[in-house]
Amino acid sequence: MPFPRAVDQHKPGKPLVSNCYGIFYSLASVCYWFVLYFLGVDTQQSLALAASVLFGSNMGLFDDLVDLPWRYKAVLPVFAALPYMVLKPSDRTTISALLVGVVDLGSLFFLLLVPAIVTVAVNSYNQLGGLNGLEALTGLILIGGLAVASREYVLLAVPLLMLVILFYLSFTGRAFIGNVGSFSIGLTFAVYAIIANLKIFLLISLAPFILNSLLILCSRFFLHERADTHMDDRGSLHSSKVRSLRSLLLHYMPMSERTTVLVLSLLVLASVVLSLLIAPHFS
Repeated sequence: MPFPRAVDQHKPGKPLVSNCYGIFYSLASVCYWFVLYFLGVDTQQSLALAASVLFGSNMGLFDDLVDLPWRYKAVLPVFAALPYMVLKPSDRTTISALLVGVVDLGSLFFLLLVPAIVTVAVNSYNQLGGLNGLEALTGLILIGGLAVASREYVLLAVPLLMLVILFYLSFTGRAFIGNVGSFSIGLTFAVYAIIANLKIFLLISLAPFILNSLLILCSRFFLHERADTHMDDRGSLHSSKVRSLRSLLLHYMPMSERTTVLVLSLLVLASVVLSLLIAPHFS
């Protein structure tokens, strides 16, 4: 198919692979949510998810086509939060704060908290990518965890199915999801977590992603260096410096790309399981 191609950095010969297959996730999920809206199933939630992911996927596709610098890419999710801010699918404007209890933010919930959650979730999720299948598998774990935590499977059925398919394609090196996929998947679990009042669950689940982002930001702003990953003659990945979560693992334990994907995904799975145990106490 006539998709843009991206270099598979961690394969011998660095072959070109079709990119932007995350558009299928966006199209299938948005169509599914519109069908649910038409059938009267979770109408407000379906419309909010459809509008947010459709809006955000356009930004991700634009990023794939023009390769935006990170300083511009980082602020795009703020605009992707606009559909939720306008539609307001839930009248809940409270958060649970430690030592304070429940705090009602009123309009600030939509003006400040929603954009902040969406921005942190999408950017931190996107920054942990870069390995075949990693974005799809971690997205599958996060959205699956949200489905279990909320006990709501109808809204997330098609997104989960699409992530299984995209994981197979990207893990086997047949296609990449691209930023259009990362934006769409990140917006799905960010917006759904807000709708389902699972913000604490999302925060705990994102711990590996946030740690990775903090390491990257500290490296760029204070050390002026980027994370490096190299492949040796045996196909193992290694890193000479600790500049991200991935380079932290590979610095002390060189692994193949597939093993690295599975190890990072297990860390995400552990944080999701921890969220399932801890988050209910804050609701």
